[in-house]
Amino acid sequence: MKKYWYLVASLPYLHLGEKPSMDAAGFLAACAGHLSDDEMSVVKAVLENREPPPGAASLLWNSEVQLRDAVVRVRAKNRSIDAARFLRPYEGFSATLEKMVADAFTRPNPLEQEMEIDRARWALADELALSDPFGFPAVLAFAVKVRLADRWAGMDDKAAQQKVEELIEEVLTEGRKEHEDA
Repeated sequence: MKKYWYLVASLPYLHLGEKPSMDAAGFLAACAGHLSDDEMSVVKAVLENREPPPGAASLLWNSEVQLRDAVVRVRAKNRSIDAARFLRPYEGFSATLEKMVADAFTRPNPLEQEMEIDRARWALADELALSDPFGFPAVLAFAVKVRLADRWAGMDDKAAQQKVEELIEEVLTEGRKEHEDA
């Protein structure tokens, strides 16, 4: 397996919930010249949290799908609806991941639940990096971490309030239009 000694060793340590010292754009720039075009496309898919091409990131993607399915099952159960139509197939199974998601939903509010779910993703990334600390899995693990760190660093109470107000206004506007059309 190919090793990325310099690239991996040059990456900063990230903490979930803190502004990362390297964002996704900086990470992609750091990867340029070290990774092939195919590897870069996989890294971009991981950064965008979308399904990567088959291959090196399959384990990572299957874990993400299992995590999402576990979230769907808990939320569906809490609402007394059938989750089956929302579930996606994946390969492999992690009882630990299922427990992490179940534990996340014991948190008192949605923000804390979301943080726990992202901590599960972070733990999966750590596990992936350990499988080959200077190989492509370590690069992919960092991509997951930078995506999560960027997400949490971008959360802002003022921006969230504005988004909620925009959504409410949008719903009210649609309701007014439907009422006028009736």
